[in-house]
Amino acid sequence: MKPAVIGIVAMLFASLLYILYSNFGPDASNKPGIQNAKSADKQVEDAPASFVTLKVIMPGDLSVRMGDFVENELNDRLKKDLNMKLELTYIPWSNYQQKLELALSTGENYDLFWYGAPFVSVYYTKGYIQPLDELLNQYGQELIKHIPDENFKQNRIDDKLWAIPSQAFTSAGKFSSVMVRQDLLEKASMSEIKTIADLELFFKRMQAIDPSYYGYLETDRGHEMLWRELTDRNYSSLDERMLFMIDEDSGEILSYVESDLYKQVAHLRESWVKMGIIDKNLVGNPAAKIDQENAGKLLFRVGAVSRAMENLQTARNADPNARLREYYLAKEKPKFITTPSNEAFMITAASENPERAMMFMNWILQNKENYNFIIYGVEGKDYELENGKIKQLTNDQLIYEWMWRNKDYFLAPARVEDDIIDDMLANDENSRISKLFGFHFNEASVKNEMAQVMAVYKEKIEPINFGLASYEEYYEDAIAALKKAGFDIVFTELKKQFAEFQLQH
Repeated sequence: MKPAVIGIVAMLFASLLYILYSNFGPDASNKPGIQNAKSADKQVEDAPASFVTLKVIMPGDLSVRMGDFVENELNDRLKKDLNMKLELTYIPWSNYQQKLELALSTGENYDLFWYGAPFVSVYYTKGYIQPLDELLNQYGQELIKHIPDENFKQNRIDDKLWAIPSQAFTSAGKFSSVMVRQDLLEKASMSEIKTIADLELFFKRMQAIDPSYYGYLETDRGHEMLWRELTDRNYSSLDERMLFMIDEDSGEILSYVESDLYKQVAHLRESWVKMGIIDKNLVGNPAAKIDQENAGKLLFRVGAVSRAMENLQTARNADPNARLREYYLAKEKPKFITTPSNEAFMITAASENPERAMMFMNWILQNKENYNFIIYGVEGKDYELENGKIKQLTNDQLIYEWMWRNKDYFLAPARVEDDIIDDMLANDENSRISKLFGFHFNEASVKNEMAQVMAVYKEKIEPINFGLASYEEYYEDAIAALKKAGFDIVFTELKKQFAEFQLQH
């Protein structure tokens, strides 16, 4: 290398060190939200000297336009701004967890991945992810600026940050509503959903009109939606595994699988299998369920605050007249905020480029131009603005908007009716902070028991959850096997940790 070139590289490197450390020295606090977001523009302006490939795992399927966009416009911009290339590996939703965990457990050299917030503590316990405090403070000032401090707190375990809560929007009652095909509901001479009986009537009427439609409510979720009507108490699930729940009124941690409420849900699911609302041919085949939804045959499914907006494009690809709406059963009951953001981006323990992973996430929220670009594509080619709303010019999905939805940058889609947007923006009304807010169950001391419990859970409890195995016939054997696997040991440790958490809050 020529001396002049060496000198230039040395100056660039020295400049980068000055930028990174002049404002964020060793005394900088590791708590997000307390530092001034004053140097992120400068960080991106002076791209790092070394060119790297950032390897990211995402759920779903890579659309044709997304593949083209990443290889061309997006990577051109990222090379200029961050001197990096983005390499995306998509894993279909139907086996995302299984294949993601295989990649993480074998130490493959991926840098960044997405999953729901409840999995942060799971992957922390398994050692799959790395702490992010120093990375965030050095390279994440726009993340700190545009994501509330409360959101970061939910991903702190043992006083360290383990994930970036990428979504900063309304979140009360997530996964406790039901999303329906509103156009088909009206076709069935109904206007809204208020009760479980309404869902059953909707299904029956649509079967009479066209039996090719199916009533599909995820059997691995949806319990909390049913709880709203089936009990006078206010309960929230500890996590997506549906083993434990919190009584929001008393603050007591309870064993859901040993409760009378579990029995009620199991009996209801059995009746839905007999009615055909739960299709036995689809319940154990996630890929087939997704195919049916993509074909426009869905009548209803679990809601997620903004799912009616997010899924509309898919529904209208199958039926241009499709309309979606979310409803809460027992809508007079409060909704609870257990996690302010269910979306979590984690940097793997095996990452070779953790700094660039944080820079990339920070880049997304650096300004509205970057945000719109990675989510919607090229203005005039992939989208245009229409009366302050986003009008997409392609049906191909780019980066999932819901993963990065942010109150500071959000634009409503032009195709979505105003009342749907109003519902979403007003969702946190009549909400309360959950007793679980900020609590993480550290499974390290019972990881062997938890592994055995989950193996039994999937074999013996899930078929009862799905309505495929009779509660009356199989429950006693299932719960006995669960306890033999170490369920009571896990439950005792959970109660102990939660009691300690309550004393601190």
